[in-house]
Amino acid sequence: MTAPEMSTVIAAHNAAHTIRAAVASALEQTPPVLEVVVVDDGSTDATAQVAGAIDDARVRVISRPNGGPAAARNTGIAGARGAYIGFLDSDDLWLPGYAERAMALLQGAPNPGFAYTDAFAFDSATGRVRRTTAMAAPGDPPREREAFLAALLERNFVFAATTVPAAVLETVSGYDETLSMSEDYQLWLRILMAGFEPLWMGGPLAMYRLHDGQASRQVLWMKATSARVYDTLDAADMPSMRTRELLLERRGAARRELSVATGEAGVASLMRRIRLLLGRALRGAGLRNEWLRRPPDAVAETVEELRSLERS
Repeated sequence: MTAPEMSTVIAAHNAAHTIRAAVASALEQTPPVLEVVVVDDGSTDATAQVAGAIDDARVRVISRPNGGPAAARNTGIAGARGAYIGFLDSDDLWLPGYAERAMALLQGAPNPGFAYTDAFAFDSATGRVRRTTAMAAPGDPPREREAFLAALLERNFVFAATTVPAAVLETVSGYDETLSMSEDYQLWLRILMAGFEPLWMGGPLAMYRLHDGQASRQVLWMKATSARVYDTLDAADMPSMRTRELLLERRGAARRELSVATGEAGVASLMRRIRLLLGRALRGAGLRNEWLRRPPDAVAETVEELRSLERS
């Protein structure tokens, strides 16, 4: 099984410090990917220059005015030549074997929608690694599309380190550029609603960087965008009564969660602040990090390589 038909698309905004490691993790896949398309989304740092200086003919840099990750990824899709598009965030990494496993699943499935993986979380400053929890896939993800869609409506457990056939992206018209966040979550839902099947890679084959600036920590913004995601989906397009009802339930729940997050829900908002403060204290004490004492060899080697790369 080979990966010459896979294009890697990396949307990058002010990612000069992390882009080399992300690109390297794609270029080092065996078998090799066809290309790595870096979309510089109006960066004000040296992102384009750093990516453009990478000495590999497979790397292409496309620069565009800042329009957000959805627009940047759509630009990358339009410029990619592969029959399969692997999405990678500019501060994350693919582990060895990611491309091979994704292609084996996608090329062997009758109606593939996307191949997805779990991830390890890592702190590049300290080299510490842990298994992710907030977005970790269920222990035994549903294989049947409707059951998977129902589980995904409950919470997003599909990382951006996901590979999709280009034809599927064309069918669903790519990312929704009206969304400033959670655009990937909405895309996975629309692919399933369009009748395509999810494919689980069977274990963590990506790495998710932890740092203070990452968008996933902007809680209020995420709550607002999540509510917007459910509003953009038409319940009539759901494949069953169960999933239609679940969408409506999640839409209402997301609006309530947003009112709590914005302080409009009185006592509930106060309790949320207490929980956040407690969680912060526990993390500070190291009680919620669950750092691995001995990460798998491939993970430890990847972390050491990227730390060396970022120090150079």
